[in-house]
Amino acid sequence: MEWVLGWGSLMTIDDEKRLDFLDLDTQLMLRFKAGDLAAFEVLFSRHVRALMNFAYRFVRNREIAEELAQEVFLRVNDAAPGYRPEAKFTTWFYRIATNVCLNEIRKPIFRIKHESLETQSGSDAEDKPEDPVDSRMAAPDRLLERRAVADALNKALCGLPEKQRLAFVLNKYQELSYAEVAEIMKTSEKAVKSLIHRAKEAMAERLKPLLPELL
Repeated sequence: MEWVLGWGSLMTIDDEKRLDFLDLDTQLMLRFKAGDLAAFEVLFSRHVRALMNFAYRFVRNREIAEELAQEVFLRVNDAAPGYRPEAKFTTWFYRIATNVCLNEIRKPIFRIKHESLETQSGSDAEDKPEDPVDSRMAAPDRLLERRAVADALNKALCGLPEKQRLAFVLNKYQELSYAEVAEIMKTSEKAVKSLIHRAKEAMAERLKPLLPELL
């Protein structure tokens, strides 16, 4: 019988076969828990870009978003010994990410630090994470238009109440289901749908004066 040693426990080859019915991320996390460091590297590469964009939509600064992403993965690493696949990995992962981001924006010093960094970097595209859409294929005028829209959306997002912004970002940008968002936010699906509906209405109202400029 072959064994894999890690985190003070043993995983048999039969145990590994039983991982096959789980989603890839959960399999990777369980392999990391069992001592497979390469599995953590794969998890990192699969989720770091989406996580950076998630964090950016709360702090609107690339440097801070990078720091928060690092903090999330450190917490994932620290939580590995006690990890149990009781929910989808992404649900568990974004619960950690949510706590990290909300803790950051709730700090009294955050507003001062954020305003200082924005003053230094302005609205430069260099201070933003990469667009999930490959901008290399876009014409310059289309790229500028997309950036203008993205900037307007980000500003509208920042004006939303905390719960509305969180529900909207998790569902719209991270593509999590209402059920997953509800689990992360520890509320009901009905409440999540209501939050997202109100977020859309508020954003539409905020973006209305900018429509002529954007179009």
